[in-house]
Amino acid sequence: PKRRTPIDYKPRPDLVKPAPGQKQNLPPPQESIETASTEWPESPEARRARIRADATAHQNDPNYQPEAVEDVQTDPASVKKAMADSASSHPPRWSPDDSSATRTAEIQRRLAEQKQGDPTTRKYLSEPPLAYRQPSDAAPQNELGEDEYKKERRLKAQAEGKKGGWFDWLGL
Repeated sequence: PKRRTPIDYKPRPDLVKPAPGQKQNLPPPQESIETASTEWPESPEARRARIRADATAHQNDPNYQPEAVEDVQTDPASVKKAMADSASSHPPRWSPDDSSATRTAEIQRRLAEQKQGDPTTRKYLSEPPLAYRQPSDAAPQNELGEDEYKKERRLKAQAEGKKGGWFDWLGL
């Protein structure tokens, strides 16, 4: 490469600092978003650590219901009963009827989250606020437009233009 004119680098300006008397008027620094909001999604590692700590704390409690539920039936009596009901030598697959009330409540909670409609909180940053989801007044409503195959045919005919024949060559 040829030598070009050197780039004129300019130093960055100094940091803006509060005046000596205004230092007491500054607000305190913001808390970590994860600890400040309970709506922040929990990371898989943090969830796993929380479930393990909870299970360890309740390991001697016979009435403890763990949050993590196995999908496979391990109770020998229920396995024998299920195999007798299905008339098979294999345990039946998990079905929604096998789920507990807490699992059903968790499924309902997740379905409600998917509907996304809370004006004050957002689960993801990519989720637009409710005000942005409203169409503008000038936007066309209930207009389906032209069918794609008709549009393709029309554009193809326009691109080809008028087809010439012998009469065009003869000037007739």
